[in-house]
Amino acid sequence: MLTKISKIHVFTIAISSFLTACGDGSDNTESSNFTPTPINGTAVDFYLKNADIKFDDCENKSIKTDAKGDFSFTTTAACNESALTITGGIDIGTNLPFTGILKFKRMDLKNLKNGTLVVSPLTSLEYYLEEAGQSGQLDKILTNLGLSNINNISQFDPAKDGDAHTMAVVFIFQQLATQIEDRLQTINKSDGSTAFTQEQAAQITFDTLISQLSTQPLFATNSAKIDSAVLKNIINKAIDNAKAKMNDSNIIIDTTFTDQISSNIIAVSTAIANIAQNGGTSANLLSELQKNPDVLETITENLKSPIYNDLFLANYDIAAIKASSATNPLNINFANLNNTLAVQFKLANTKSELNDTVALAFKLEGSKGSYRENLNVSINNIQVKFNNQGSIISAKIPKNTIINISSSFKNIQQFQFSVPQDLVINSNGNISVNYLIQSHGALKDYYNNYINKLPTGSLIQVTAYILPSTYTINPQLNLPQETVTIGTSTFKSSALTGYFKLN
Repeated sequence: MLTKISKIHVFTIAISSFLTACGDGSDNTESSNFTPTPINGTAVDFYLKNADIKFDDCENKSIKTDAKGDFSFTTTAACNESALTITGGIDIGTNLPFTGILKFKRMDLKNLKNGTLVVSPLTSLEYYLEEAGQSGQLDKILTNLGLSNINNISQFDPAKDGDAHTMAVVFIFQQLATQIEDRLQTINKSDGSTAFTQEQAAQITFDTLISQLSTQPLFATNSAKIDSAVLKNIINKAIDNAKAKMNDSNIIIDTTFTDQISSNIIAVSTAIANIAQNGGTSANLLSELQKNPDVLETITENLKSPIYNDLFLANYDIAAIKASSATNPLNINFANLNNTLAVQFKLANTKSELNDTVALAFKLEGSKGSYRENLNVSINNIQVKFNNQGSIISAKIPKNTIINISSSFKNIQQFQFSVPQDLVINSNGNISVNYLIQSHGALKDYYNNYINKLPTGSLIQVTAYILPSTYTINPQLNLPQETVTIGTSTFKSSALTGYFKLN
C-alpha cells in the first residue's frame, strides 16, 4: 500500500512518488536497490487447493494455491511486507469447500527463512494474538492445545512436520473456529442485513478462543478428543461476545447454535482421535482417513456447511449456460425474454430454514450486425429465505434499497432510485428483476423501449453477478470472479454468462 500524501507540497509529492514498499514508507534508495525474492508457501487445513490468497497490505495483490495447496510469488518493491488472508478452495483431506479463514501476520516477506512460509490455523492464532496485544500467550495456548516443540509457527507445516496427534488437534481446532464463524455470519440485524462479515466473525471467534484457551486445555490429556464442557463454554462465550458487538436487543440468535456446533465438533473429534491415537505421522493420519470411508463420511457429514450448489439462468441449468457461446447460443423467444433477468439458486446441506442477503447484478447486451445496445441493473440487497431442502421460498428487496441502472440508450445512460417499500421479487423458486422493472414506471418504459428495439435474430449476451453474504458458492462450479460496476455500485462476485438467440 503506497504511503498516503497528507499535505500537498511539491517536495512531498516528489518524494512520495518513490515510496513503493508495501506500507513501510521506504525511501528512493531502497526502492531503486530492491532485489526481488521468490517465496514459496503452503496453505494448511489439511492442504487447501484452489484457495484465494490476499496480500492484505499490498493493493490488488492476490494469487491462488495449486492442487496441492502450494503457492509461490516474487516480492516486489511495491509488495514485500504484508499480512496474508486465505479463503475459499477445497480441503483435500475432506474434499469439502473451505468456508473458514486463515491468517498470516504481517512480516518482511523478502527476509523469510529459506524463502518459505506456511499459513495454517496456528498462524491464524498467532495473528489474532498479535492483534489483541497478547503475543506472550502463544506458548501457553499451544500447551493447552496439547502441542509442543513448535519453534517457528510461520514455517511449521502440521500436515508434514507434525505427527498424527498434532495434525488432528490443528484440524479440529480449525473446524471449531470455522463452525463458529459460519454460524455468526448467519445472524441478521433487525433490518434483515447480515450482522457480521467473515472478517468480523473470525475476529470474534479467535478473541473467544484466545480468552478461553489461555486458562484451560481444550482436549483430554494426550488425546485429540475434545473436552465437551470447555467446548460449550467457548461457543456460549462466542455468542455472548457477538451479542455485545451487535448491541441490539431486537436480534434473536438461534437457540440451537451451541448444540449444533457441539454435536458436530464432538463427532469429528471422536472420529479423528480414534485414528490419531494409533500414532504415526500426519501423512499416516490422512492416509488412514482416506482408507476408512465410514470415518471420513462421519467427519464430512458433520462439517458440511450450507453452500450454493445449483444455479440457473433464464431457466437453463449451469451446464447449458456454460456450454452456450456467441456461435452456439440457446434459443429464447420474445415472450420469455424477461427470463434472461431471472436466476435460481439452491443451497445444499441445509437442515432447517435459512436466510441470506445477496447482491445481484445483470448485464444484458443485444446485438445484430452493427446494432448493439445494453441495459445493466444492480441490486445490492436482496433478502432471500430458503426452506429445509435449500429451495428459495421468498426473496425481497427491502425498503430504501438503492437500485443502479445504466444503459447505452441516450435517454437512459445512468440513473438510480430508492425502493419505496419492500418488494417481493420471487416466483416458483426464481428471483426475477422483472418484478422490479414492472414496479417502477420510468424503468419499465426504459426496459420496454430496449427490448422492443431488439431485432429478431439478435444475439443476447447476459451476465449474472451473484454475491451472497453468508454462504459461499461452491468453488467446484468453477465460476470466474469478476468485478461489476453499475452506476455507484461496485462489487466482485461469481459471474455466469449465457448467450441466447432471440427467435
